[in-house]
Amino acid sequence: MKKLIYIILLISVAFGGFGQSFNSFMQSVENNNPKLIALQKWLEAEETKAKTGIYPDNPEVNYNYLWGSPDAIGNQQEFSITQSFKLPGYYISKSAAQQFNFKQKQAMAEKKKRESLHSARSAWFDLVWLHKKKALLKKRKKDTENLVAIMKEGFEGGEISKPAFDKARIYAIGIQSEWQKVQSDIKVQIQYLQQLNGGNTIEGLIFEYPLNWELPGLDSLIAGLSENNPDLLMAQLGIQQSKQEVKHQRMNSLPSFKAGYKSETILDQKLEGFHAGISIPLWENKNSVKYAKLQTETSKANLTQQESEVKAQVSKLYYEITALKDNFEQMKLILEEERVSESSLELLESGQISFSDYLMESEMIFESYLTYLQYQHDYHLATSSLMVLTE
Repeated sequence: MKKLIYIILLISVAFGGFGQSFNSFMQSVENNNPKLIALQKWLEAEETKAKTGIYPDNPEVNYNYLWGSPDAIGNQQEFSITQSFKLPGYYISKSAAQQFNFKQKQAMAEKKKRESLHSARSAWFDLVWLHKKKALLKKRKKDTENLVAIMKEGFEGGEISKPAFDKARIYAIGIQSEWQKVQSDIKVQIQYLQQLNGGNTIEGLIFEYPLNWELPGLDSLIAGLSENNPDLLMAQLGIQQSKQEVKHQRMNSLPSFKAGYKSETILDQKLEGFHAGISIPLWENKNSVKYAKLQTETSKANLTQQESEVKAQVSKLYYEITALKDNFEQMKLILEEERVSESSLELLESGQISFSDYLMESEMIFESYLTYLQYQHDYHLATSSLMVLTE
């Protein structure tokens, strides 16, 4: 009966009180992870960059002083202020194209952020798995200690052979070794989580799976991809940027202008007036508009390809998650049955089963627990992967 209570506690831990440890950890990672901090700084720099180069060129001021020869001519002075500019639509289209480019970088940064948070969630789930395995091995270690005591008593009483007693001791050593390895793995994983958290400690947190994860319907996930998937957002913005590039290149193929003031002094006479000029782009923009139009078609084709790939990824993950959930829920029902939880050690002590039968049944039950815990771990890991694509 004690074993039954232990099994129920072990299995229900994934469905019990979760608290705020996981949410607190993820929020802390979002604020302190060095990779995410660097990503935010890069995005701020790119936002500033998107606002540059969208204005007319700077005014140009020139002054010339020329010595005259012979002296009767006198010295000549020239002074001019000029400003070159294009039609207003040139700057508007260029600014719009750069803003769409920046929005693509925002979507790319969001994708990298989701991937980093997925890595943090995965590391957390690995630690949860190790703690659950540790709890399982703790019970198994205690059972093997009792097993060795029973086998020793039987050996000293002449009921158990020396080879059988040695097998029990070797079996116990193997369990002890596995227990020590899990302890070491937990320490390593805690250090890794602290690194992901910017070096901040994670002491005091309860390492459990999140309780509030609900799997939406596949149709609703697919329908929301165009608004929620970073790759599709980048592809859509790429089309908008390409369209603005077409407008920009059309404006760039129009003449540019120059206007200003100019004065000249020679032979004690001063001449002054307005300066005007026009630059006609006959050669350099010949294929620019055509290229921009082809880029638009390429962007549209890229969006179609991205939609197909992302929908396939989401569908595959969805069915994988559904299968994993069904598997660990079925395993939960099986492991809760009374017959599985019956104490094999008590049967061995009372002589109802042999030592070989005990080992076989003990291994079977232990592997069943591990399979259940693996299904549970893989379910949360796959759900986290789905969030990268759809959240």
